Amino acid sequence: MIRIKNILKKNKEILIYSPLKGEVIDLKEVPDSVFTSNIIGDGCAIIPEPGEICALLSSKVEIFKTNHLLIFEPKKGIYIVIHFGVGTSLLEGKGFERIVELSPKKMVEVGDRLISYDLDYLKENAKSIITPIIVSDDNIDHIELLVEFGKKVEIGDPLMKIFLK
Repeated sequence: MIRIKNILKKNKEILIYSPLKGEVIDLKEVPDSVFTSNIIGDGCAIIPEPGEICALLSSKVEIFKTNHLLIFEPKKGIYIVIHFGVGTSLLEGKGFERIVELSPKKMVEVGDRLISYDLDYLKENAKSIITPIIVSDDNIDHIELLVEFGKKVEIGDPLMKIFLK
């Protein structure tokens, strides 16, 4: 019976790993009210260092054609959004390069390299490089941040834990 309880408990938690290298900050520091107001959902943001965007968990993923926005769906109706920077959608994909070609909603494994970015170009041409990582779903009980604000993370470091209702 204990084994069943552990399985059920595990299915109620989703571990999110850092998709970027950089400094973890509060969503309130993102210079866009869409993210600071929690309209989309809750989470954190990362001030990225040069590098790549990697899969933050094993799941289905959709990458927008401009490569600045990735949506992961680990369970039906649960979405984790990586929105690289603010104003990056206006760049029409410039500053980003897709590493892998994926069919729509293809499965990826945690740590898979997905997008590379030119941080210098993005700093010069976007409103901000601060990258929100948002969890969006009504079925979320709460989110636990596993890294203190102001601390640095590497790609693949545990970042957040999502607890489902």
